[in-house]
Amino acid sequence: MSSTVETLLGLLRSPSSSPGPSSPVPSPSSLVPHPSPNQKPETTNQELTWPDWNAVVDTAVRNNLTPLLFKRLKQNGARAFVPADAWDRLRQAYFDSARKNMHLYRELRPILRCLRNAGIPVIVLKGAFLAEAVYGEVAFRPMCDIDLMVPRAELSKAQMALLDAGGTQTLPTGNEFFWQEHHHPPATSIRGLSIELHWTIADPAEEVWIDPTGLWDRARPATIAGAEVMALSPEDLLLHLCIHFGCSHHLKGLLPLCDIERTIRVYRNQMDWAKVADLAREWRVARYVGLALALSRSLLNAVVPDDALERLVSGGIDKHVLEMARQAVLAETGYTPWSSVSGLLGARTLGDKAKMLWKRVFISRDEMGRVYPKSSGSRFLGRYYALRLRDAMRDRGATALKLASSPEYAQSELESTAVANWLRSG
Repeated sequence: MSSTVETLLGLLRSPSSSPGPSSPVPSPSSLVPHPSPNQKPETTNQELTWPDWNAVVDTAVRNNLTPLLFKRLKQNGARAFVPADAWDRLRQAYFDSARKNMHLYRELRPILRCLRNAGIPVIVLKGAFLAEAVYGEVAFRPMCDIDLMVPRAELSKAQMALLDAGGTQTLPTGNEFFWQEHHHPPATSIRGLSIELHWTIADPAEEVWIDPTGLWDRARPATIAGAEVMALSPEDLLLHLCIHFGCSHHLKGLLPLCDIERTIRVYRNQMDWAKVADLAREWRVARYVGLALALSRSLLNAVVPDDALERLVSGGIDKHVLEMARQAVLAETGYTPWSSVSGLLGARTLGDKAKMLWKRVFISRDEMGRVYPKSSGSRFLGRYYALRLRDAMRDRGATALKLASSPEYAQSELESTAVANWLRSG
């Protein structure tokens, strides 16, 4: 699995010496994956077998990277090396993505204008912004929904504007628990689009300390889907993508990694790396951002300056942690952010194990309210802690059994925990 992922990333990788969008198109031989010093060289594109190519395409499909892979291979004259059936799958996926996204942007335009006419400022987030403004061709960046950010004070007004324009919601409005947990109200469906209105760019549960006012102060005008909107500054955009990849997705998925590399390439002459580091420290995500950038540099040749990584992680990223994280990306497993059982295995002393168990069971009242909403304001909070202990023992039992019976799984979980602990220790 990991060799197939590495081959795919090698096919998508930009030449390190010429990262810009106007760079000369590299030859097919430059698409050969770059092995790490301890690895044997990969086979060339010409030597990939029919099953190899289909495995690469399957991985691209799973990661929503088929349109980008098709265009990359086409630009580099690699058509002759790709089996006809694999090429047809890539070509079809590219045109399907183009049709879907063109329809999406046609439907998005009146929605953005509706919000603007209501006097509600909007920042277009993630896919809808990236496809048009960063990738430069809407087919390259598949998306399932639309993420828009509005000031928190305008959330209800924005919801009503969408409902008045014919939208419907899957959940009732006014669900404050949902807002707190997901940093957005329930999604609104309008003309076949799923619209999520956000008031910030990270889940409050992730404990990322972002001041939304700063995001608005640094935002820039942009035109998306033919409508005048706002966009995150290059630094905030990069941080958002790194948080999304490292905190929300726990290093799972190759598309977020490609988003990071592409953003760095497009804004390479505008990026204020000192500002990136300052904001990452202020938001308490410096290690998450540093690791995401280091992985994008290692796997996709993203042009990340050494001093930028040093600013983010003083003394640099532990080489063992970086390699474990790299393997987690290549294996498509990511890391487990809160693995009580594997954490216990990694704890050095009995006291450390007891502290870890105590912290996982006796969480704060606010956290308890997110896990068990009915506990908020209850006079019988102790019962909910007993319930949490029961649930923890039940949920972790199967994992504990698997850890005991499979040394390979135990090793994988310990490495995952090592990455998670390193990220949280900064």
